[in-house]
Amino acid sequence: MGKNNIGWLALAVLLSATPALADSVPLDVWQQFAFETAGTPATGCNPNDPAGPFCIGSSGTLTDFAPAPPWTFSTPFGAVLTVTDAFEAGDQFEVFDFGASIGTTTAPSGSTDCGDDPAVCLATADISKGIFSLAGGSHAITIFPVLAPTGGGTAYFLVEAAPVPEPGSWALLASSLLALAVARRRSRP
Repeated sequence: MGKNNIGWLALAVLLSATPALADSVPLDVWQQFAFETAGTPATGCNPNDPAGPFCIGSSGTLTDFAPAPPWTFSTPFGAVLTVTDAFEAGDQFEVFDFGASIGTTTAPSGSTDCGDDPAVCLATADISKGIFSLAGGSHAITIFPVLAPTGGGTAYFLVEAAPVPEPGSWALLASSLLALAVARRRSRP
């Protein structure tokens, strides 16, 4: 076997030994996830997460079953992550990005039942929800229930890319920076 063949063989072994990365979640599609007791990590829904439970999808808004966490995505200009509980009020979640907490959803109240539609649940006052702004770049989201009084259920998250800055915004920023540079240069002795 020649030196070139050994190099290719070593590369093939290295690539096959590399662990698989988590599935990337699509932007602008509600993802349904499952959870059990407080303090245990949420999962996706089977079949997209083979380790997750069987879930029943939304009867209203278009949704998908989340794959196995961490839920990864990347956006150049940032993103907005929305998390909402579903069905009966009572559950609350803490959200993490690469293992660092980015916050908790609102405290639930009452015994309202918003059903299985994430858009309806997001608009229902007593249901726990949170909206988190994320910087541009890569993200790996995990969610843990903080409160799960009924022992588990399903909820939803949505990732929306931040809008691309308009050309006028870039021009305003550039002209402001140029004006600051000129002013600074003139103020030097």
